[in-house]
Amino acid sequence: MSGPWKVLTLGTGFFAFSLIGVAQALFGPSLPAFEREFELGPGAAGLILSAHWIGAFIGVSALALRLPAYVLRWRPAAGIVSILVGTSAISSTTSWEVALIGAAFNGCGYGFLTVGFNGFAAASFGGRSPVVLNVLNAVFGVGAIGAPLLLVWFTGRPDAAFFAIFLFALAILPFALLSDDRGPDITDRGEDLSVLFLRYRWILFLMALGVGIEISAVGWGATVLVAQGLSEADAAVFTSLFYVAFTCMRLAAVGISLFVRPGRLVFAGLFFGAVCLFLTFDKQAAPYAFVLSGAAISLLFPNMFAWLARPMVASPRLSSLLVGMGMCGGIAIPAIAGIAVSFGGEQSAFLFLGALALLGAGLAALMIRAHGPEISE
Repeated sequence: MSGPWKVLTLGTGFFAFSLIGVAQALFGPSLPAFEREFELGPGAAGLILSAHWIGAFIGVSALALRLPAYVLRWRPAAGIVSILVGTSAISSTTSWEVALIGAAFNGCGYGFLTVGFNGFAAASFGGRSPVVLNVLNAVFGVGAIGAPLLLVWFTGRPDAAFFAIFLFALAILPFALLSDDRGPDITDRGEDLSVLFLRYRWILFLMALGVGIEISAVGWGATVLVAQGLSEADAAVFTSLFYVAFTCMRLAAVGISLFVRPGRLVFAGLFFGAVCLFLTFDKQAAPYAFVLSGAAISLLFPNMFAWLARPMVASPRLSSLLVGMGMCGGIAIPAIAGIAVSFGGEQSAFLFLGALALLGAGLAALMIRAHGPEISE
């Protein structure tokens, strides 16, 4: 791919990641409005989150198939079109079932764009790939911070907020049609997913841990802080600060990744994430430790991709496998954390997550010792 087309694809990726950041993060703050609008019972609105992640898993699974190159050529446009379908359904329907289908389409677009542009960034920029990956995923965080502000701007109306996202996606579509996120023109080895899974199983396991810890920490954060004595309003403020710390560290990691290799950044994120999660047992330190855990956890996802950047060039489907394992962790670990809470109270969620992070840090250290902080093949 020539220079101008690579720049166009990367620029489209930045806009696409801000789009999926705001689209994903808008669901949580919109749940109370969904309950009122669709006359749902307590907690039923949370089904829209499940619909989003089911759609994302379907999208990632589809890309894990050995698809022909001419199909993959249209992956960015397919992702944007899927989000257009999803956001238009959510913003215009009076049926809860249609809104759930819209959320699934939204998630499917998320899956297409996450796999495509992360894989493109990992495989197309050589030694600069860790920098590009951290910038790309920092842009996602900027979008996530903007989601609650968008809802406030539209006075708590998710239909208007999702329609604004529809218009944003529509503006990106022409650039997505011109973009090609397949990366370098290198022939796929054609290896089975089972072969790739066995070869990179420990890093894939770390990806599942990392994404599961990230989703669980922010999902249970407010509940844990309220159990520690904070008001719901204060807990919401510290949850927002979690995302601010998360995004700021991803931006800082752009410079740090010039000097520190991906494997070491993954180790640091897991180790310091564990420390912060354990510190939440202290009532005075809990809110600040929770915010700092966002900074540590932010290092995991983009640097997992950077750790596998070189083998991803020859095995592009490794990108789908990596994201798919992350989603498996994102589905399983929050559920297990919920079981821990049912037996041991709210604080046991962070005890469980801290133990997982410490386990992951130990595994990352062993991986670095065995293979180095970058994997060549």
